[in-house]
Amino acid sequence: MISTYLTVGLSFLIGLFIFVSWPIVLHRSTGPRRMLFFNSFAIGILVFLLMDIFGDVAGIFGSSTITNPLVVIFLAGFAIAFLFFVMPKTSRDPEENPKRTSVLAGMGIGFQNLTEGLVFGSAGAAGLLPIYVLSVIGFGLQNMTEGFPIAAPLVGLKQKLDRRFIAGVFALGGAPTVIGTLIGLVFYSNTFIVFFDALACAAILYVVLVLFHINVIRGSRSAYGIKRSMWLTYMGVLAGFAAAYVVNYAVIA
Repeated sequence: MISTYLTVGLSFLIGLFIFVSWPIVLHRSTGPRRMLFFNSFAIGILVFLLMDIFGDVAGIFGSSTITNPLVVIFLAGFAIAFLFFVMPKTSRDPEENPKRTSVLAGMGIGFQNLTEGLVFGSAGAAGLLPIYVLSVIGFGLQNMTEGFPIAAPLVGLKQKLDRRFIAGVFALGGAPTVIGTLIGLVFYSNTFIVFFDALACAAILYVVLVLFHINVIRGSRSAYGIKRSMWLTYMGVLAGFAAAYVVNYAVIA
């Protein structure tokens, strides 16, 4: 039972790292230029995360036919979820509903952390936990970077945000790590992983498109200029991608 408690405790610690971005949300004096860069940084992290998730399931596409049940589950889950996210809302302006964007970012990251927790719990149940204990800092840093996309839509908002909402949206991304670990201690399924990875890909791709759209809108409305705004967006995406790369490969590996 000690290994079970240790597994759950470590997964809880890893999940908490996502809250590191909390203070950024509460910083109300962020200027337009910093908001553009922060959004772009978040996009870079999400793009890397999207590639990382797809890399986990790419094997089923490379060694299977379109009739493989796992392929069908992934494609169907992705298509249905993405259709739900992009259905017309009351407003076409994504800046008018930043909370929804933040919630969807939390959902996408949460789905991905659920599958990672499942693997973590399964490793603990198989007695492989010592390997993961040494990597807890690396996985925690990975979760720390994943908090930035959740925070990005909420940065610089004029209205005061309810701290319970902020806590809830961050927990939406971090808590599934623990939930997945608890499930993984007693159950493991490739079907389960593929399905929730599909939902994660759909949510993350949608948030990437929304954040990019917001940068285009802000660039066109500001004196900074759309051309310079797009260059700033490009540099922010590269910085976010590089940060995610360093954390995932240089630190974890």
